[in-house]
Amino acid sequence: MNKFIPTKMRDLTESKQRVMQNVVSEIENNSKRPKHQWRFVAVSFVLLMCTILFILNIKNELPSNKLQATSEQRFDLTKPSFIEERGILYLQGITLGDSHKKVIGVLGENYSIIQEEDSKADLIMDYDGQAKFYFDDDKLNSAVFMNVDKNYFNQVFKDYDGFKFFTFIYTDYDGHYFYSNETKQIIKAITGTSEGKFQLSLSYNDQNYLNAEYLYKIEQKLNNQQHSPSDIKIDLVNPTVFEEQGHLHLNGVTLGDSSSKVLERFGNDYLIGQVDGDSSDFVLNYDKQASFSFYEDKLLSVVLTKVDKDYFDQLFNDYEGFKFVSASSEDDKIRFIYSKKTNNIIKATTQTPNQELHLYLSNADPNLFENPNFLEAMEQYPD
Repeated sequence: MNKFIPTKMRDLTESKQRVMQNVVSEIENNSKRPKHQWRFVAVSFVLLMCTILFILNIKNELPSNKLQATSEQRFDLTKPSFIEERGILYLQGITLGDSHKKVIGVLGENYSIIQEEDSKADLIMDYDGQAKFYFDDDKLNSAVFMNVDKNYFNQVFKDYDGFKFFTFIYTDYDGHYFYSNETKQIIKAITGTSEGKFQLSLSYNDQNYLNAEYLYKIEQKLNNQQHSPSDIKIDLVNPTVFEEQGHLHLNGVTLGDSSSKVLERFGNDYLIGQVDGDSSDFVLNYDKQASFSFYEDKLLSVVLTKVDKDYFDQLFNDYEGFKFVSASSEDDKIRFIYSKKTNNIIKATTQTPNQELHLYLSNADPNLFENPNFLEAMEQYPD
């Protein structure tokens, strides 16, 4: 047997190190693969759960046919929201024809069922004496908000650009209305008889009681007419007064003028209405400072409510036509300017409680001819 004895041993240290490094690298790579796959599965699961929860949340927020009671929400019924959509009037999101469940869905379950002797309603829901809802066959027929903030309503009324009108103009928005000619719904503002609280009521208009449709048609007619605004500045505090062919003129208008003539002189910034007990068909009021009453579209009377006293004193003293003073007392003097030819008369009187001077243009009342001061003036101003 031949034995081979190498003369020199080869150094394998470097080769062993390379083999060991490759083995370690392979082990590390194998250990990372399952760990990476576990993370991918975990992240995927989390994303899937988030997606499911997101979809469920969106579904819950979508409108539902089931009305959810909102008793936990708090509403200020002294300031009920008001909107009009397609002729439908809403107070606090509620309108006529709604069911009692709809009212509960909006205002919650903090109500009581009451009875009223003078009501024919099948059901009356009372929300703590702040609002009442009257139902016939489970359809809302009327609603009353019984303690409304008057200043709040004043601003709502001024800002509303839909159809509105009045029946009492000088009483802090008593007898003021929103009206929809499409649905015949009406909202009325008035001071209630109990405790003097300011109330808003939503109902259907009763044509036998209030001819809102007539006023609506009159305003539509006025809006459709073409008016050429006058360049003359109108001063309601210092009005002009003159006589022409027996007709007394107040700020350029006289009795018998049409509504178009008044709009040409005073503009379109008016509020239309009817005055209880007045013989006119309708009245145009300008910011509670000037009112024009019409019968068959002919000017029946004019009232100016904030005339400067010193200004009118001078105007009256300088007027050269028929005039006289009638005094019920030393402090209560009523001054008159009169036209024998047409029976037109302008009366100036101080009104309480603010002691504001009011001017009235109208035809003289027959009782005037029994006034001794008037009879005395007749002798001073012969024909």
